[in-house]
Amino acid sequence: MFTSPTRAFRRRVIAARQAIIFGALFAMISGILAADPAPNAEAEEMKREAIKVAETAAADFPDDPLTHALLGSAFYNIGRSDEAARHLRKCIQLRPDQIDAYEILARIAYEKGHPEESARLSRQGLEKAPANAELLNRLGQSLMDSGQTGDALQTLKKAVAVSNAANVSSDSWHLLAQCEMQLQDYASAKQSFLQTIKVFPGHTQAYFGLYTACLRLDQPAEAARYRNQFLKLESEDRQALKNENSQEETNAGLTPIRATVSRTLLGAAQIYVAHTNFSTASDLLRKVALLDPENPSPRMALESLYVQRSELGQGLKTFENLAARQPNNSLNYMFIGRLHSRLNHFEEAEKAFQKVQELDPKSPEGYRALAELYFRNKRKPEQVNALRLKALELDTTGAQFYSLAISLANQNNRKGALAAAKEALARNPDDPKFQGLLQQLQQPP
Repeated sequence: MFTSPTRAFRRRVIAARQAIIFGALFAMISGILAADPAPNAEAEEMKREAIKVAETAAADFPDDPLTHALLGSAFYNIGRSDEAARHLRKCIQLRPDQIDAYEILARIAYEKGHPEESARLSRQGLEKAPANAELLNRLGQSLMDSGQTGDALQTLKKAVAVSNAANVSSDSWHLLAQCEMQLQDYASAKQSFLQTIKVFPGHTQAYFGLYTACLRLDQPAEAARYRNQFLKLESEDRQALKNENSQEETNAGLTPIRATVSRTLLGAAQIYVAHTNFSTASDLLRKVALLDPENPSPRMALESLYVQRSELGQGLKTFENLAARQPNNSLNYMFIGRLHSRLNHFEEAEKAFQKVQELDPKSPEGYRALAELYFRNKRKPEQVNALRLKALELDTTGAQFYSLAISLANQNNRKGALAAAKEALARNPDDPKFQGLLQQLQQPP
């Protein structure tokens, strides 16, 4: 249920993994307040709003563990870790298998300088989820800090194996390399640092580790090469941090705050949906759409809510209101078009999808949506393929080739349809829908 966010690449490498609620990313806001009082005031107001919404959800549904996870995340995001821990513990009390709560509690303990407590919490979580790479990383790091380097080594080797098996990026290799350096196994550490930069090619500290390991291994030429790369990346990091801090002194610095607050509100909205309080959920989703204008998630949730409740007309009013407040946002027109299409308002849907193309000509979605509208309504067949091909220029995924294959097959262009279906399957060889289409097209007419 929880995933990890990424900021600028090198910040991600060293940043702590955070949990999310219902797909809402957990992102720690630090150093975000600056000298400009206007952004500061807006930032504080948004953070107060996030806390208020999360507190209200917890009060409305005190026996729902996810409300306490949500409130814990909101407190953690503003640096109030004691209150965050209290609600995360309540979450675990109500739902002992909520692994993400253990992750954040272990992080809080580690950040407070209590590696033994962090290790204890990590082990508790691992009892429920033995193959959790983040908890294994935290446990290994805590064991290293507690002087239990041998145990840390075995733990971090397991973390590496888990990350590799799941094909996910984590900092396990770098932590393992640090552990091997502590054990003075410099040859193994060098290999682990090399694996780190395979996963994260710009990992500054991994290059410093390679420089140090090569010095210990009496490999001065390699050490010098890695030192030069480290100095280059370290200089870029300093400049990137300077630029980021400069940005945070302007209104642009509010962007990460808006994103984080919107994720809290989105989590709350989905909790209210689960408890069938649709009015509060839709109010929160509208707020999220305004706070985070480039995020399709709140709009998808709003559309789903109106479709499930057969309130398509109300949905149109909501998205038209959003479009009036965000006239240059193509996402609003996309959902206006989708709702008009559901209502069989062909001309209105066509106009909305054309507006999407106008506002975002480099996105395939406007062309794809208009092609689907023409195709389903058997209108303007001469434009369907042209729109499909335009979408393909911008997005050569299997799904786009599959849509083109369907259109060509319906136009009795079996040769073209077969070629497109093969392209779709080449990109997604395990997709049963693509396999079925290809098999169908390969049969004699």
